[in-house]
Amino acid sequence: MEWQRDLAGLGLAGIGRETSRVVRVILLNFANVGPALLSALLFAHAAVSSRIASDHDYATSLVAYSAVLGLLKIAVLGLFLLCTAAYALAVASLYRTGGDLLAADRILKEDFPVAPLARLLVTFLLVAAAPFFAVSTALSVEDRIVLPLRLLGWASAAYVATVCQMACVVSVLEDTKLFGAVRRSRELLAGKFWAVVCVLVTLDGCIIAVLKAFTALVVDNVLGLRLAFQVAAVVTAFVALWGVLVVTLVAQPVIYMVCMSHHLEVVDKAHHD
Repeated sequence: MEWQRDLAGLGLAGIGRETSRVVRVILLNFANVGPALLSALLFAHAAVSSRIASDHDYATSLVAYSAVLGLLKIAVLGLFLLCTAAYALAVASLYRTGGDLLAADRILKEDFPVAPLARLLVTFLLVAAAPFFAVSTALSVEDRIVLPLRLLGWASAAYVATVCQMACVVSVLEDTKLFGAVRRSRELLAGKFWAVVCVLVTLDGCIIAVLKAFTALVVDNVLGLRLAFQVAAVVTAFVALWGVLVVTLVAQPVIYMVCMSHHLEVVDKAHHD
């Protein structure tokens, strides 16, 4: 495959094709255990959240469920950051080495770079997490607000999610963090924002949809499914969520490479520390 090529002209469809091209290589040559573990944690988080929402009578059990939910949130966050850094470095190495993923495997398995992960942790916790919590809080009261404000909330969430996802990748592949990563993210997205937001929001929406379907069909069993059908639903949802997570983790650094090329910056600037 030809990796060192011009990506500047890729739009929405082009980014999709490039992502699928990279995903095929990643699936065949990379250990994709992280997204599988992340899928299991997200399902557990969804199940506990549903249990808390439906159990209002027993204070003791609610405290226990809340404690478990807090631990799951920490586990999800930690694994998400590890996966983001690992896939960003792996995809960057594909473009830097012309498709040689062995270099990335060696770095990730033997000497995982600490500096990119530290920058990612700081950027996410102090820049990305706060807006996400603010938006989710605003949307949680959507039943009490009028439609224009609800649409504004969703639009704000899409913008924040796109900028922050790109900032996380920037903090891994470049020597910048915090608001410097956010500024760099906005600079890179200039000229490609609408194509990027369509890709990322669609993928994020798919993740939410799978989790909602899992909660409804398996946890709440709203259709009254028998055990065999519930097991089939669990397996289907797990495979679907794992696949969407892999595509999302690959799409983020691919979009970074496309934006770099769009701004006539050298792809080789994406580096390992």
